[in-house]
Amino acid sequence: MKREFALPADIPAIVMSEYLGHPLEKAWTVRYEALYVADWWRPQGYVNPVVEINPVKNGHWRISQRDPEGNEFSFYGVFTEVVPLCRTVQSFISELFPDLPTVLTTEFRSIPQGTLVVSTHVYPDDKTRTGALILGTIERMAESSDRYDELLASISSRYGFDRRGGGFTDAPREPDV
Repeated sequence: MKREFALPADIPAIVMSEYLGHPLEKAWTVRYEALYVADWWRPQGYVNPVVEINPVKNGHWRISQRDPEGNEFSFYGVFTEVVPLCRTVQSFISELFPDLPTVLTTEFRSIPQGTLVVSTHVYPDDKTRTGALILGTIERMAESSDRYDELLASISSRYGFDRRGGGFTDAPREPDV
């Protein structure tokens, strides 16, 4: 996987581009299926005891995280736009900073090597974006992105994704001997 970050000068945003060696359909499913999200969308050592995601227009989402010390906090929002296998736009609110919501736009594009996923967090202003950067937002996004790619790779190997054949098989693949 290749990953790039950008900080546009014209808008207070953090943009992450992920070049994944996995098919678009699987990238979408793992991005929005609660059981998968519970596994990849978290910092090291944290758990997600609550993951609720309804990726439809006006659908709500909520993720509650527990850190190693047992502290719990949530992130939540509403999907304002959903074009399956293409794009979502959602509000993104941290329980720790409820007065500083962001808008997260996630775009998916099939590319010859797999899938390009571009996530754009737009902050209320430059000061808020700078605060997010100081708090380690890019490092946390990178960590979750790595876990996302690892989970996709694990699913691909279990279900026999063949880049030459263009897709997944319906049944688990026989182990290599």
